[in-house]
Amino acid sequence: MALADNEKNNIQEILGSAVPNGESTLSELLGQATSITIGNIEETDAAMLGSALPGNNLVAPVELSGGMGMAVLVISEAQAAIMADLMIGQDGSNPPEALEDLHLSAVTELTGQFVDAVVSNVSSQIAATVLTTPGEVTVTDLTSGIIPGLDGDVVMMSADMQIGSFAPGAMGIIFSGNIAEAIKKGAQDAASDDGFVGGVTAGGSDTPATSTAKAQNVVASELASEKGGSVYDESLDIVLDVPLNLTVELGRTEKLVREVLDLTPGSVVELDKLAGEPVDILVNGKYIAKGEVVVIDENFGIRITDIIRPADRIPKI
Repeated sequence: MALADNEKNNIQEILGSAVPNGESTLSELLGQATSITIGNIEETDAAMLGSALPGNNLVAPVELSGGMGMAVLVISEAQAAIMADLMIGQDGSNPPEALEDLHLSAVTELTGQFVDAVVSNVSSQIAATVLTTPGEVTVTDLTSGIIPGLDGDVVMMSADMQIGSFAPGAMGIIFSGNIAEAIKKGAQDAASDDGFVGGVTAGGSDTPATSTAKAQNVVASELASEKGGSVYDESLDIVLDVPLNLTVELGRTEKLVREVLDLTPGSVVELDKLAGEPVDILVNGKYIAKGEVVVIDENFGIRITDIIRPADRIPKI
């Protein structure tokens, strides 16, 4: 089924904003400037993907939360071999002829972070909370094979990937299910006039753009009662311009001195929060809200998902 012009434009706009986040992630992890040039965008049957991405390809499937479907990153085996060589500490000039378990393990974290960066940006544009769960990374001949979990119509973006001065290679990003339908509809407003995120009805049922949470307009409606004195009185006006220190806390952990001294570039510090768990937002060390990390124009940001009522966090005077 061919995409309508407006659907293709919507997808182009959303992915044109999201893919640079993936570029930045790859550049940082590979230590090589990486560029991705978006080519064709089409809707096709999952069984026909081999016609656009023939031969052996690295296939990295990612399950999306909330019944949103799947996102799949597909990279030509030759390009994936360069990435694997760089990830195991080599210079990429002598990539392996075939990707073995060591190489697949090396690129699994890389592909997972790339898809997560892209999906995070896409989710912010379609006003949905979408968490990612990476699947098994494999090498598959798409000419005669299929990607498990993909069936029916899917949206596919084909692109050329350039890593440093190496020869470019083909890649693709595939979306299936509700997320494919959501990006066809285009970007959505972060919140509607009733305080709900776009795509959520007053009854609370989710459309393809699933619910995130009440945030901005909830606060606005509560502050609307300020003049009645229920939140604060006018004596607070004299301190409203006082700067405060706002901190976003991803998580905490405790380490021994010897463990801190052993930290090196590439070390992983495990925090006390689970992946996808909301982060804490503090003002002058006082907890006021929870939120989720988003990426906007290559900058990190926080979308507020739960907030303490102003009456509870502003002291009575």
